[in-house]
Amino acid sequence: MDLNTKLFEGESVVDLDHISLSIGDLKEKPTREEFYTNYPFFKHWKNESNSYALHPGGINIYIHIPFCIQICDYCFYMKELIKSKSHVDNYIETLRLEMKSVSEALGLKKRIVNSIYIGGGTPSVLTEEQFNKLMEALHEFHEIKNVEFTFEAEPGTFNKNKLGWYKDAGVNRISMGVQSFDDNIIKYSSRKHSAMQAIKSVEMIKDLGGFSINVDLLSGLAGESMQTWVDSLQIALNQNVDMLTIYKMKTYANTVFFKKGVRTNEIQLPSDTEELAYMGAALDLISGTDYKPWSSFAFSNNGYMHRYAENTWRGQDLVAYGVSSFGKIGNINYQNLNNMDTYAERVSKSLFPLYRTYTLSHKDLMVKELLLCAARLTSYSKQEFINKFGFDYFNFIPETIEELTLKGYITDNRDELTLTRQGMLFGDFVGKVLASGLKSKMGDDNIGFSY
Repeated sequence: MDLNTKLFEGESVVDLDHISLSIGDLKEKPTREEFYTNYPFFKHWKNESNSYALHPGGINIYIHIPFCIQICDYCFYMKELIKSKSHVDNYIETLRLEMKSVSEALGLKKRIVNSIYIGGGTPSVLTEEQFNKLMEALHEFHEIKNVEFTFEAEPGTFNKNKLGWYKDAGVNRISMGVQSFDDNIIKYSSRKHSAMQAIKSVEMIKDLGGFSINVDLLSGLAGESMQTWVDSLQIALNQNVDMLTIYKMKTYANTVFFKKGVRTNEIQLPSDTEELAYMGAALDLISGTDYKPWSSFAFSNNGYMHRYAENTWRGQDLVAYGVSSFGKIGNINYQNLNNMDTYAERVSKSLFPLYRTYTLSHKDLMVKELLLCAARLTSYSKQEFINKFGFDYFNFIPETIEELTLKGYITDNRDELTLTRQGMLFGDFVGKVLASGLKSKMGDDNIGFSY
């Protein structure tokens, strides 16, 4: 007769030693004293988070403007050529309706806005009327005060007058996708501006004042050589902007570069080895300047920080408006519909224009933190991960940490994860390895990585 049967038959004495548990070094003897109603136990509760409990967390806003005056050969984002003024007018009205539906349904007017990013496409193609209507909608459905407000602007599509609108509306950061300061490289990418226009655009923004400036470069464009690349870098550094961001040129299947440079070899793209040499040259050139790494691919002048990227990588909510835009509310990632007509139709019916979603598990959140923050942001501390998730990932995946150290990707600093020069060159690879180590330790899943 087993123990449970004896208990139900009225046996009054239970041998507690007999039913005690031995799990590794853990020895647990059962007791009737336990009665749990919460965790952690109340004696551990403090008042440091009272203000957060009483006020909803802040949000970040992304607005996608898909219209362009040309389609760049490397661009994989959702975009289309401007068909007519009325076409853009209709899209701005659809954005207003989407903001109304989403903000009212989720109570977003009550939540503080931490940052705004208007990207594309080419937002700087908007007319004054279209821009003002967009700003009116933003303020009608959100509480906006003293935020980092980024507006993407392409050289040749804005002037001092437009910059005045942006400044009056609270825009305080201009991000320019220059990509190259070599006219031939620019032409090979099917862009319409010139290197001199880009330089003049930077000067124009500085003359007006009130904006921080980011300049994007792409390493590995068609026609690039080490000489043209170093020359572009030097010109970019000479502009003395607040942030210089250097992206790796990656060919996606929906781009002209993929069709002509991968499928048919009509154009010659730099090899992976050549592109790696370009980024190495960039690190060497930048190291002798006032620019310091802000992330594994962006460099800050005089301590400038990009709040939108930091906030969203760190997991703050991102409310995304516009066709094909990506956002996150709580632990749900989402993307809006990527077809303009179906997006507009859904919004016109006061429905969320969702295309697809993904609910992040606690493991997903930890993996995302390592992938986007620990190996990317130089401002990210190990303690921040401990505060969020309750453990030190250095101790949780020691084999991964030791291998990355041994092979020269990170330093032997165990208080913070610090990338070496080699780690900077392969920043996303380091993030992937850290994340894979964590995923393996916590149990396999069906979500892989591509690199």
